[in-house]
Amino acid sequence: MTGRVMNKTLRRDMEYGGGYRIRDYVSRLGVVGKYRVRLHLRTNGVLIREIFSQDDGLHEFPFIKYILNGYYVVAHDHTSGDRRNAAIADLITPEPMP
Repeated sequence: MTGRVMNKTLRRDMEYGGGYRIRDYVSRLGVVGKYRVRLHLRTNGVLIREIFSQDDGLHEFPFIKYILNGYYVVAHDHTSGDRRNAAIADLITPEPMP
C-alpha cells in the first residue's frame, strides 16, 4: 500500500533485527525483581525495545543485530516512588541465539 506509515516497532525490527540476543539479570541495589527494561542503541540513543524482566530479574532481547559494544540497557523500578532508581548496563555486545 503506497503512502502507508509502517509500524514503528516493525521498522526498528527490520533495521536492528538479527540472529543475536542480549540476556542478563537486573537488580536495584542488589535486589532482583520485575523491572521495566529498555534497550537502546549506543551511537544515537534510539530505543530499540522495551520489556519487563521476570520476577528474578532475568530479561532477554532476542533477534537483534550484532553490534560490538553497540547497546546499553536502562532498567527502572516502575513501582517505586524514588525517581533515582535506574540500573544501567553499558557497552553490551549481543551473543548468538541458541
